Amino acid sequence: MSLLNSIDRDHVLTALDTWDAAGGANYMLVRGGVSTHVLLHHGKEYDAAAIAGIAHGLATGRTLTPADIPGGSAGASKALTRLGFQVRDDSPPSTRVPGTRTRTPRATTGTTRAASSTPRATRPARVAASDRPDKLCPTCFIALPATGICDQCD
Repeated sequence: MSLLNSIDRDHVLTALDTWDAAGGANYMLVRGGVSTHVLLHHGKEYDAAAIAGIAHGLATGRTLTPADIPGGSAGASKALTRLGFQVRDDSPPSTRVPGTRTRTPRATTGTTRAASSTPRATRPARVAASDRPDKLCPTCFIALPATGICDQCD
């Protein structure tokens, strides 16, 4: 049984009034997070996950944060739609750019390369010059210049 099965339409309407009284966006700063699903009601837009969390608090005494809602903002959207509310999905589009191919591994042709008996030589990892440890003078332990001769000791 989902946590949001305990809310009904009256709980959501009271949550909308609570949202309006608290100042909406400022209320979300307290609750933490912003939903990607927007509840539309009487020409106003509301954060669907926040409204569902507040409605759950009215129904059970335990207010849910968007992170506590099963399925996140999509789960809240489903519960609110079930109660007859209109919800708009503002989720970002997929990361794949239209007109591009997805990266898939190349298909192998049936021939496999014979394993050689000698292991391949591995390339040493490159290290940036700034990440290399400084060479120190063995006498005074000051970093040596590029010449490798200590200016203090010689």
